Amino acid sequence: MDKRRLSIEITSEEQIRMHNLIPWGVVSRIMRVLFIQTLNLVESHGEIVLGAILSGKLSALDLLRKEDDK
Repeated sequence: MDKRRLSIEITSEEQIRMHNLIPWGVVSRIMRVLFIQTLNLVESHGEIVLGAILSGKLSALDLLRKEDDK
């Protein structure tokens, strides 16, 4: 599999939170899973998913709650 890198900008405060809350070596795996799940949602439901995420109307917690309801 040909792998590519994706970089994002974060604030210094977000970096500190990340280092304090997420174990070393897990961040890239978590980001990859979240990215793939977002792609899957967009494929299933269309670009409205992107608007919902960016507006704050849809969060990862919302998705977890929906899975718990199944």
